[in-house]
Amino acid sequence: MRSLHFIADDFGLSPEVNAAIVHAHRHGVLTGASLMAGQPGTAEALELARATPALELGWHVHLCDSQPLTLPEWPWGSSPALAGFSVGTARFPETALRRELGAQWDVFRQAGQGCAFINSHHHLHLHPRVLGCLRAAVGESFGGWLRGPDYRLLSPTTFTARLTRAAGRFLGRRLHGCWPVAHTAEVWGLDRLHRMDTLELATVIKTPATGPREFIFHPRTLNGDADLECLLRLREHVRPDPERPQ
Repeated sequence: MRSLHFIADDFGLSPEVNAAIVHAHRHGVLTGASLMAGQPGTAEALELARATPALELGWHVHLCDSQPLTLPEWPWGSSPALAGFSVGTARFPETALRRELGAQWDVFRQAGQGCAFINSHHHLHLHPRVLGCLRAAVGESFGGWLRGPDYRLLSPTTFTARLTRAAGRFLGRRLHGCWPVAHTAEVWGLDRLHRMDTLELATVIKTPATGPREFIFHPRTLNGDADLECLLRLREHVRPDPERPQ
């Protein structure tokens, strides 16, 4: 694994998101994008990925706040808290979870792009039942990495971010028991949704790391988007990857 991963989530959510992500890769420091299957921009995102081979493509598992592939809608609506509770109970049987994750994985796999990493919408991949079903879906030969459970916070932060961090660390204790696969040691950006700051991240990057670092971005548009601007300006602070085509 490389030491720094700059990842944009929600690739495929819409044409606007797709355009912002590709621009951030071509003109900024973005190294990878995580694909949402079955969304309005998924087909276009896959075409863009084929035309941009240096962009690492990952699977962005989604179980809420999205359009499912095997159901008309999620039984819990857009709430990640209700989704996390429901997938751990009989309200959403494991057979239904496996069917949905299998359908999402089939979309990704049939595109023939390869899967460099796996993460999820609202971080639900860390749920033990979800993680076990992911392992079953992709198989033991998966050679990529997972978004790790150690979410780091920038100050000041929000109650929701602190709660998500605590949940991630609690669930992350079972990560290797559920699936012993490589994962990032630090994950940054949880408390800066849609408002990543260049100088703030540049300071973090200069500090000693415990292992591979992942920085999460959510660029939404080509104009006036804070995350996109951050990715573009970070080129002044991050040493170029010698293996990446310029």
